[in-house]
Amino acid sequence: MLASLRLAPLSSGLLLALALGALGLGCTMRQDYVPHKGPGFDHCGGEVFCSPGQHCADPSLSVCEEGCLTDDNCDPSQMCDPNAAAPRQCIDRPTSDAETPMFDSLAGCKAACDHFLDCGLDADEAAQCRTDCEGFTVDQQTDLAHCGDDVACADLPSCLGVQCVSTNDCQNDQSCVENACVGGM
Repeated sequence: MLASLRLAPLSSGLLLALALGALGLGCTMRQDYVPHKGPGFDHCGGEVFCSPGQHCADPSLSVCEEGCLTDDNCDPSQMCDPNAAAPRQCIDRPTSDAETPMFDSLAGCKAACDHFLDCGLDADEAAQCRTDCEGFTVDQQTDLAHCGDDVACADLPSCLGVQCVSTNDCQNDQSCVENACVGGM
């Protein structure tokens, strides 16, 4: 298999860099270097970050592959093409003539936590919800925000995929503990 490796197409600069590296004279990475961790960059195990337009295929081996799985794998000005077959590609977000502002997923997530408070969520849990929003991915923030948008309090547990948000959601004198109805008759 190595016999089929062809060095002729490699540029002379790359060959020089490979030769210097083999002699221990090549470039070294600064110990304090931190890879870019901004929007669109996907952590892929160890110190590897996949670039926008790629996703982490195997974090145990730190393998990045072309294509996106979610909008989190794209530059903020792009989105993962919802109509494409796998592997999907990042495409430019559609814009209107009025240039509608992008949805602020963090603000929406925190607003949803306030809505949950109105639906009976304990004040401490609502505060924790707002804090948790900051650690969520954009997709998670958006999903939570949608549960706060015009969802009736009675429908909130099903939107969130839990049994209860507060004791008001439970029957037969049960209590809501960690989003599950427990106790009672």
